Amino acid sequence: MPNKLTIIILISFLFSEEFIYNLGFKFINVGKATISSEVNSDNELTINTLVASSKFLDRLYKVRDQIKLTVNPDDFSLKKIDKKVHEGNWRRDYSAVIDSNSNIITKDKIIENDKLLFDPISIIYNLRNKDLTKGKKYEYHILGIDEIKSLTIEAQGKEKIKVPAGKYNCIKVVPYSNNGEDIFKENGYMTAWFSDDGKRIPVKIELKTNIGNMILKLKKIIP
Repeated sequence: MPNKLTIIILISFLFSEEFIYNLGFKFINVGKATISSEVNSDNELTINTLVASSKFLDRLYKVRDQIKLTVNPDDFSLKKIDKKVHEGNWRRDYSAVIDSNSNIITKDKIIENDKLLFDPISIIYNLRNKDLTKGKKYEYHILGIDEIKSLTIEAQGKEKIKVPAGKYNCIKVVPYSNNGEDIFKENGYMTAWFSDDGKRIPVKIELKTNIGNMILKLKKIIP
């Protein structure tokens, strides 16, 4: 039988849900980010993200990252992924479908696979259903661009976090590689803070990039 937390999270996905973030480096806001979920016309759960730099930063380092995920509603593992990434001079579009046998199908190849696959954003949704008691660990396989990487997420305890949306008691979670390989490009990392309540709101997300630590701070929730 599902626990109370799982029921709360599942009920929330019967309706559109959108998180809006200020995007910045330390104390400087340089853009915005959104993470939203909805059930599409085929009764599939979709997760959409947009990271966009401000017009000012565009002149120095333009960022327009768009990701659309179609996921399994029970565990948020991937069924389909569409990425359009524009970071500075680097651009890349990538699409893949995960078939019923977990194989990865792109426009020019089929990659054999027997693991449940996730994107870092779908992991955030999966973790909202997990027991995040300090020391708890969960293993995931993330799909990059034609590659699969293994990582472990560890809950590291509670912190009080202040963001534009307010003050939250949060649980901090940190990923690390299972084999010593870089999880994210340019030796980056991602840390997330979830509200310590039944909603498990992703309050703050910190990403290490090649231009510094990019921080997403929750500004608004659109239910």
